[in-house]
Amino acid sequence: MGRLKTLLQWLFFFSTIGLAAARGRIYNLDVRRELKSPNSYKKLVITINGKCPGPTIQARQGDIVFVRVTNRMGEKVAIHWGGTQQIEGLGSDGAGGVAPRPISPGKAFMYRFTVHRLGKSPYSSYYRMQTEDGLHGLIDVLPPYGMAKPFAHDYDRSIILDDQYYKSNYDRAAETESLLIPGKGKFDCTESTTPSSHPTACNAINPEYSHWRVVPGKTYRLNISSVTAQSTLSFRIECHNLTVVEADGHYAEPVQNLVVDSGNTYSVSVKANQDPSRNYSITTNIVGQNATATTPTPLGLAVLSYSPPAGPIWNYVTP
Repeated sequence: MGRLKTLLQWLFFFSTIGLAAARGRIYNLDVRRELKSPNSYKKLVITINGKCPGPTIQARQGDIVFVRVTNRMGEKVAIHWGGTQQIEGLGSDGAGGVAPRPISPGKAFMYRFTVHRLGKSPYSSYYRMQTEDGLHGLIDVLPPYGMAKPFAHDYDRSIILDDQYYKSNYDRAAETESLLIPGKGKFDCTESTTPSSHPTACNAINPEYSHWRVVPGKTYRLNISSVTAQSTLSFRIECHNLTVVEADGHYAEPVQNLVVDSGNTYSVSVKANQDPSRNYSITTNIVGQNATATTPTPLGLAVLSYSPPAGPIWNYVTP
C-alpha cells in the first residue's frame, strides 16, 4: 500500500507538470537527532540532511514543490511551511496534529504545495521545542523565469536568528540561555544548567562565530528570519545602515537597529562602505530584557570584515 501511494503521488506530479506551466521542485529531507555544539555546548540537536539549520527549499513563483520528509527520530514530526499560502496544498499545512498529520517515527510523508509569495520565509516544526532544537530552515521563492528581482544588489545572504536552551523540553519557561547567528554562538559554560561529565561538552575557549566577508563598495541583501521560542530580537551591524526593502510589502527608512519577532522575515539592503581595515560586530539581543538581571542572556555575535586586497590587515601584513 505504501509503495502504491508513493507511485500515485509521482504520477500525479508528472501529470500536473504536463498540464501547467509551472515547474516541479523535488526535495528529500532526512530528519534525525545528532550530537553537535552549535554554540560551544555539545548537546543533541535535530538536523535536516545533517545540517542545522536545514537546507534551503528554493523554487520560482508558481512552481509546485514536493518535499518528502523522513522521520528518523523517536518522536512525531510535522512541518509548517511559513510564508506559503497553501492554496493548492490540502493536507500539507494547517492546524498542527490535524493537517498535516504528524509523521510517526520511521515513517515518511510527501508534502505538496504551490509557492506564490516572493521572498524568503522560515519553515519549522509544529512542535515548538523541535524548532528550537534545530528543525528549521528557509524557503526561497524567486521571481518567475525571465523576471529580475525588484531590488538591485550584488550579493544575497540569508540569516536565521535563534535562541537556545539547555533544560528539558518541559522546563524552558526561564530566560533564553544563548542566541545564535545563524546556528553559531557562545554559551557561558559557568551557567550550565545541565552539567555533563564529558570533558569537551562545553568549549568556552574556542567558541564558533559566523564570520562574513564583504567586498568594498558592493551592496548586499540580507534576508533575516527569526525562529525564536519566546524572544523578540534586535539585529544590528556596527556602523552600517540597514535599509528595509521587504517586510510584508511595506517599506521603511534606513535603520541601524532592526527588531524581529519570531516567525517574521525582513530583507534589508546593506552597503559595504565603511573602513575596510577593521572588523565590525554583528549583534542580536533580546528586546526588553532586564539589563540588571543576575544572568542576562549574552549577545548573539557574528563578525563582518572586508575582503582583500582592501583589507583587513592581519598581523601587520597586507594580504
